Amino acid sequence: MIEESGKVMAVSEGFAEVETIRTSSCSTCRARHGCGHHAIAQVSPANRMRMQAIDPLSVEVGQQVVIGIPEDTLLQASLWMYLMPLLGLVTGAVIPSLWAGSNHFAVMLSIVGFAMGLVFARHKANQSSSNQDFYPKIIRIESVTDESSPLLFSP
Repeated sequence: MIEESGKVMAVSEGFAEVETIRTSSCSTCRARHGCGHHAIAQVSPANRMRMQAIDPLSVEVGQQVVIGIPEDTLLQASLWMYLMPLLGLVTGAVIPSLWAGSNHFAVMLSIVGFAMGLVFARHKANQSSSNQDFYPKIIRIESVTDESSPLLFSP
């Protein structure tokens, strides 16, 4: 289970809107110089992210919670979003070489294959948007955040 902590911002029936703060461990990672996530984290000024999470615990606004998503779900989504366009690209480049076609035709067909892979991945994402297996789920409540703090007076 991949976990992230966040704060409940709103609650609706069966769901909670949770705000997480992206923390980057890029400074300690050895692969940071060749990593796309590190480059995006440097460019993006926004480090807060809001998402809908399944709420089986009936949380309240202001609570600190831990949300999670199973690794196999993340792996499946990654395969659809990254592998399908890549397979389209490679297939589009290989097919003309089987017929000894020109390089221009191979380039054009690889672009078409990549675009078709993107369209296929987008179609799969739209189909899966209502599948609750792809939604994060609130796993546990960490604490309750109280915005007001009592003042203590000594006589």
